[in-house]
Amino acid sequence: MNVQWVIFTDLDGTLLEREGYSYTPALPALKFIAVHNIPLVLNSSKTVAEILSLRAELGNRHPFVVENGAAVILPKDYFDTMESLEALSAEDTAEAYCIKRFSQPHEHILQALAEARALGFDFAGFSDWSPAQLAELCGLPLANATMAKQRIGSEPLLFEGELASFIEFLASKQLRAVQGGRFLHVMGHYDKAGGVNWLLDAYRKKYSPTPIRSVALGDSHNDEGMLNTVDVPIVISSPHSQQIILTHPKHARFSSAQGPTGWNEQLLRLLHE
Repeated sequence: MNVQWVIFTDLDGTLLEREGYSYTPALPALKFIAVHNIPLVLNSSKTVAEILSLRAELGNRHPFVVENGAAVILPKDYFDTMESLEALSAEDTAEAYCIKRFSQPHEHILQALAEARALGFDFAGFSDWSPAQLAELCGLPLANATMAKQRIGSEPLLFEGELASFIEFLASKQLRAVQGGRFLHVMGHYDKAGGVNWLLDAYRKKYSPTPIRSVALGDSHNDEGMLNTVDVPIVISSPHSQQIILTHPKHARFSSAQGPTGWNEQLLRLLHE
């Protein structure tokens, strides 16, 4: 290859089917990526534990971005210069990983939400529910619900009442609320693009002098920052994909098929050009 490809991808509704979470239709493209040693960076609202589990299934050994950009998690020694990065604690994973944080700690968010509740705001979040309750609410296996609760920099919740005043309160705590597919995500002032930019800088140094060509795949407004950061944005068709605003639409590609079927078709077409 004359360039080194680096691929960033959303998960639910993109690499994974929205119902059932299968990636089987994407296996041909996943195999091509692995054979050609192309970094595939998972970039999702999911937690460290959830993505570690999926990476193990995929045989993926590359960095990944968690909780909508709260942090980048990297295998130890993946890049040459990682001395300044914090080690991910052994209780999070038995393997050796480092973490680059972009968020305030989860504990800060929970403290702010406790103050909000004392002021009369009505909501319930992942930290309020047991794994069994969350599993029932989301239709998840118990093990998956347990992993979804292990958060480092964001809190998904269901909110009742007048949202504008809640958002104003969060702003006073240097936090914001981002609407996901079902939950309102309370988080800091970061998004999926921050981790992408940080990793692209590191990849350029890793592969120099070979130029980097970056691609990202996503299906909703939540992926907008990531899509607008890369050379080739690929919008995967979904009920939410028309909400995406692209800053460089002439470079974009759009799938007709949804989920991993569209993911597979678009990537194979691009990488074979």
